[in-house]
Amino acid sequence: MATYPFSYHTLDDLRAAIAAQNLQIPISEDLSVLSEAAPLGNSGRVLDNRLIVHPMEGFDTTEDGTPTDLTMRRYLRFAASGASMSWSEAIAVTPEGRSNAHQMMITKANLDDYKRLVERFHEASGGKPIIAQMTHSGRFSAPDGVLHPLVLYKNPLFDETKFHDVDDIPLVTDAYLDSLEEKYYQAACLLTEAGFDGIDIKACHKYLLGEALAAYDRAGKYGGSYENRTRLFRNIIKNTRDACAGKAFLASRFNLYDAMEYPYGFGCSRDDCMIPDFDEVSRLVTEMETLGISCINITMGTPYLTPHINRPHTVGGVIPEDPLIGCDRMIKYTAELQKRFPHIAVVGAGYSFFREFAPYVAAGAIKEGKVTLVGFGRMAFAYLDFAKAMLSGTFEKSKSCITCSKCTDLMRTHHATGCPVRDQEIYLPMYRRYCQGKA
Repeated sequence: MATYPFSYHTLDDLRAAIAAQNLQIPISEDLSVLSEAAPLGNSGRVLDNRLIVHPMEGFDTTEDGTPTDLTMRRYLRFAASGASMSWSEAIAVTPEGRSNAHQMMITKANLDDYKRLVERFHEASGGKPIIAQMTHSGRFSAPDGVLHPLVLYKNPLFDETKFHDVDDIPLVTDAYLDSLEEKYYQAACLLTEAGFDGIDIKACHKYLLGEALAAYDRAGKYGGSYENRTRLFRNIIKNTRDACAGKAFLASRFNLYDAMEYPYGFGCSRDDCMIPDFDEVSRLVTEMETLGISCINITMGTPYLTPHINRPHTVGGVIPEDPLIGCDRMIKYTAELQKRFPHIAVVGAGYSFFREFAPYVAAGAIKEGKVTLVGFGRMAFAYLDFAKAMLSGTFEKSKSCITCSKCTDLMRTHHATGCPVRDQEIYLPMYRRYCQGKA
C-alpha cells in the first residue's frame, strides 16, 4: 500500500501538487469570503459566516444516553470555535439502534439534561444554531458494546470485515421499519423541546436510513423500486417536519453516493461505482427540498469500508489513493449537487485534510460557488478556536489537525473520542490505554 505524507510546505507546493495531477481543487488567498453571511436555504435563518462544525462522535454519555461533563466540555469547545453553526453527533432514536453503549440518546427522562446542553451552548456561542442529528445505526448497532446488526438486506461487501457473517443475520421486518416512523417522530419532538435549532435526519454511511436507499434486492414495501427504497426516509422527513412545527429547521447528513457496486450502493453508476449517478440523487433531493430540508451536509462512501472517500487522510486505515484525489472528488461532486440545488445550503466536507491551507481551499470553494458552507470535524476536535483563526487569517500550523486518524482509532475502541495529539490532557491517556495497551 502506498503512503502519502503531507509534504506541502507552502501554498505553492499544494498548488503544484494539484496541477501535477490535473485536479480541480480551488484555492483563494482572499479569505474575506469566509466571513460572508449565508442564508440557510429556505429556513429563513442567516448564518454569520461560512464555517460550521461537522457531526463528530464523542461516545461519552452515561449508559442511558445522558450528556456528561465531558460531553458538555466538547460542545462548549465547539461553541467557542467561532463557527457559525454546530452539528451534533448522532443521537439515537431507539436503544437497539445505538452504535455504542455511550452514544447519545434523548428520552423523556433526560430531556432536561439536553435542554441544559443546548442552553449552555447558546450562551457560550452567542446564540449560534446547533443541529441535532437523529440516527439509527442499523447494521452497525452495538448498544452494549457488542455488534447486534439490524440489516435490511444482505451485503456481501461487508462479509470480509469484522462486522458480521451476512448469512447469519436475519433481516429486519417491514413491521419493525414501520415502527421507526413513530420513534423518529418522538425523538424529533423531544429534540425540538430541548431547544435544538435544527433537526437532521441522517441518511449516510450505510446506517439504517442510508442503507434503505439501496435496498434493491429487498422484498416488500421497503425494497426494489425507487418509491419503496426511499419510502421510510421520506416519511420520516414528513413526520419530523410535523414534530418541529416551525420551531426548528430540517437538515440531512446525506450520502451523495455510496461508492459500492450495484446492487449494494445508492447513487452509483452501474458501470463504475466510483462515479455518482445523479438521476436518483437529484430526484430524491428535489423531494427533500419540497418536504422542507434546507441544509444538506454531504458525505460519500462509508468509513467502515472506504474511509479514504469520506475522510481523506495521510495516516491510518486504508489509503489506496493520493488523498488529494479524494479531496478533489468530494469537492467536485458536492459542487455538482450545489449547482443543481442553488436554494439549499450545501455543506462541504473533507477540508481538514488541508491543515494550515484549509482556509484557502474553503475560500476557493465558496468563492467559486461550489458550496454554501464548509464543515470541519476532525479540525474542530483538534483546534479549539479554528474558525476564529481562519476568519482572522491567524491560523496556526502547530494547532492544526494532522489527519492522523487517532480520533477514529479511539472511537473504534468504543470509548470517549477526541484528539490525543492536540487535546492531550483528556484524550492522550485514553489513547495510550485503549489503543496502545499502555497503563
